Amino acid sequence: MLAATVSDGITPVEYMLKVLRDEGANDKARAWAAEKAAPFIHPRPAPLARPIEIDLPDTSTIEGISAALNRITQAVASGTITTAEAQGLVSIVESQRKVIETREMMDRIAALEKAVAKKQAA
Repeated sequence: MLAATVSDGITPVEYMLKVLRDEGANDKARAWAAEKAAPFIHPRPAPLARPIEIDLPDTSTIEGISAALNRITQAVASGTITTAEAQGLVSIVESQRKVIETREMMDRIAALEKAVAKKQAA
């Protein structure tokens, strides 16, 4: 019956709501429709973020970033934070790593440009 209904252009959720609202349908069918339609009608709320307290080292150096990632991994392994919370922290630490990398690249480029200019002036 569901396949025929879908072929008529009615979505599965619309079908389930039709069964749910049909006072002539038996209680078992209506209960089934209510159970199956509920996640589409009333989605579960997203879990609330909680404050995380984890002591991270200074991340202004590559060594500090490595140590921070190790502490985050240890916190997940010990159950102090969830993997989802760890992903958020890793994202922040990764952003800091990119800043360091970019700064180092800019310093290298500036040094190369200075060397080229000095060579051309000589």
